[in-house]
This record gives sequence, C-alpha cells and structure tokens, in this order.
Amino acid sequence: MKAKNAISQITVPAPAKINLFLAVTGKRNDGFHEINTVLAKLELSDRVILEKTDKLDDIQCVCTGKEILSGRNNLAYKAIEEWRNFTGDRTGMKVTIDKRIPTMAGLGGGSSDAVATLRALNLYHGQHYTNEDLLGVAEKLGSDCPFFLYDGIGQGTGRGEKVRILSGSALNEINGHRIFLFQPPIGFSTQLMYKALAKNKSYSDPFIAKKIVEEWEAGKRSVSDFCGNDFESVLFSKYLFLKPIFEELRNSFGLSFQVSGSGSSCFSLVSESVDEKPVRDFIYRSLGLGTRFWVSRIRLN
Repeated sequence: MKAKNAISQITVPAPAKINLFLAVTGKRNDGFHEINTVLAKLELSDRVILEKTDKLDDIQCVCTGKEILSGRNNLAYKAIEEWRNFTGDRTGMKVTIDKRIPTMAGLGGGSSDAVATLRALNLYHGQHYTNEDLLGVAEKLGSDCPFFLYDGIGQGTGRGEKVRILSGSALNEINGHRIFLFQPPIGFSTQLMYKALAKNKSYSDPFIAKKIVEEWEAGKRSVSDFCGNDFESVLFSKYLFLKPIFEELRNSFGLSFQVSGSGSSCFSLVSESVDEKPVRDFIYRSLGLGTRFWVSRIRLN
C-alpha cells in the first residue's frame, strides 16, 4: 500500500508574518513596485487541513469561521490548481482552513494558507519536491508566497518574491521575541496604499535600504534602529487617528509600534517585563472594542 493511500488527512500550520523592515524603492515597468523587506513568522497561525475526496479533479475549499473566504477565490484553492498544473496530479482534494489570522491585516494569512496547502500536497504525495522545486508555483500565487516555503527570517526583494534567508548575529536578538499586535477595526487596501505612495513619490533610496538590512544582519545596527515601514507616511496622513495613538503608546509605555505590510495590523517588540493589560486597555479605549489584540512571538522555523 502506498503511504499516501493510508493517510486520511494532513494538518499543516500556516503562520502569520510581520514586516520588520519595508522599503518601497520605486515603480517597476510591469506595474508592480520594487521593495526591500525583511519578514519574520509568528506563532500566531491558521491551521490548514488537507483531505482526499473521492472525485477526480475535485477541489473544495472551506474557511471555518469566515465563510466568505471559502471557494475558488481563496488562494488555497488556487494553490491546488497550480499544483495540478505543475505536477499533472488530478487527485480530488478538500482543504479546510481554521482561520485565526485576520484578513486585510498585513500579516500574510492568505499567502501563508496557500503555501501551507502546497506543503500539505507535497507531504501527501510523498514529499517528492524541494522548496526550490515549488518556488515557481509559489510565485504564481503571490509576491510574498515564496517566503513561506522557508524557515528563518527572510529578505524579500523585487516584488518581494526573491527571498534570501538571513543568517547574521542579529537573528539571536529576535528569536522567540515577544510582540504585541493590534488591528484597528478597519482594513487597509494594499493597492490603494501603493497608489498613494506612487502619487506622493514617497520612495526610499534602494542603496540606503540595502545598507540598512546589511548593517542589521551583521549586528552593526540595533533592531530598534532597524525596524521601519515606508507605508506609515501614507497611513498617518490618511488615517489621522493612528499617529497620536503610536505617540501615546511610546510616551506612556515606552513601546514603539509600527505597521506590518500595508496594514492594518500594528506591532511592537516588547520585553518580558511589560504588562500587556494596560496596553491592551489603552488600545481598546482609543479604538473601540472592535479592535483585536494579541500577544505572540517571533519564530524562526
């Protein structure tokens, strides 16, 4: 009996990500933007469950707790389609996503779910393909999808699809680091954020961005001096409530929050001694009870 025929289902974690550093360095000829970003995975994650169905060519995608994300528009559904284009496999598959990562949050939940689906498919079929084999499939699903194929802290360049895993001494500073996360009760459109950057021409110098990453990786720049996000200039001008909240969090609690990706989630690296309750209570008072708040940790695997 083949191993895959004995497997009823496979469950794979799909971790959230944060952008520790994000510089948008210009507009590309293909309509996308050139970026330089450093991404880290979190313990906060979705669960992706893959099951074989009895019908050839069948694809089912169910997102529990967020039914609007079920069906063919989900990236996990498209991951199965791209897997079939790549491998020729026609096995009927159902993917169920236990959704814990919020949407429109800059935490990469949809991309992570898609790559977790690819990894689950590869496991089901005997893990014939390496991450490098699956890289082209992941690139077709989204610019930040290739990062989720690898362990560790990754630098994304190009549209974000060119991934290099960092290996410097700075990683020891953030491995397992505790973070606070909150999401305002609104979502930010990535497309609109890029349009606003293009309109203002608020681009970073590519050489300076490259140097900042190199210095941090080599341990020549502290993590507090390294973290940053070019989208904040747009977000602060568009959503006027955000900047004074960041300032009060710094003044009252000594915490430096920043936006992840194009938003709307915001995060801060915090020491073990910081009490989460007064911070959470302040955020709820400022943004309302529709705000979400988490405590998580950075993970390197």
